[in-house]
Amino acid sequence: MIKQLTVIILVGLFLVLYGCRNNDSNVHKNNADNIKLEEITSRIDPKEGWTDIFLKITEDTKTDSSHIYIAKGLYKNKTVGLQIEVSSKIGAGIVNGELDGEVVFVANAVQLKSIGPDSDELVKALADLYKKPTNKNFTKETISATVFSLNEKPVNLDKNDHYKLKLFFAEDDENLYSEIYLNINTDKREIEIREKDEGYRESIIKVWTNEQTR
Repeated sequence: MIKQLTVIILVGLFLVLYGCRNNDSNVHKNNADNIKLEEITSRIDPKEGWTDIFLKITEDTKTDSSHIYIAKGLYKNKTVGLQIEVSSKIGAGIVNGELDGEVVFVANAVQLKSIGPDSDELVKALADLYKKPTNKNFTKETISATVFSLNEKPVNLDKNDHYKLKLFFAEDDENLYSEIYLNINTDKREIEIREKDEGYRESIIKVWTNEQTR
C-alpha cells in the first residue's frame, strides 16, 4: 500500500513539474478544427485580372519570436495548404505617409514550409491557376522571404487586426527573383496570397518547388 502511494505521489509530482516546464516555454497553440475550408479561388475577380487566393488559418502557434500559422483551403475538392511563420518583430513600414527607412525591409521575417501532401496540392493548384505547369512537389526546404511592411503600425499578431506584407524571394538570383503580397487577417483568421505581377508567376512556382534554373 505504501509503495503504491509512493508511486502515485511521484507520478503526480512529475506531471506538475512537466506542466510547469511547458508553461514556461511561452508557446501557445490555438487549434480550430471546426473551421470550414473554402475554395481558394472564390474571391478572384475576373475583372481585376489577378489570380489571388485565400486560405483559412486552421492553427496558430505563438512562440517567443513569431506566430506559426497552418493555413488551408480547397481547390477542386482537394485540401491545399502550407505553414507560414511570421516574425513578431515587423515594425511599421509607413510613418506619416512616408516609408520608414530604418524598418522597411526585414530579412527572413516570413518563412514558408511544407505540411506534406496538402502543400504539394497547393503548388499544383497555383501552377494550374498561373498556367505554369509543373510536376514537382512543394520543396521540403524552408523558403525564407524578406518582408516590406505596408502598414502604418507595427505588426502585432496577438491582436485582432489586418496586416499587409510584401514578400521578396530569391533576391540574389535574377532568374528566380519574385514578389507577392501576404495579407493576414487575425480577426477573421484568414490569409490572402495576392499577386504582385504576372511576370513573377513562373519564378514563384520554381522557388516554392526549389526548381533550379539552368
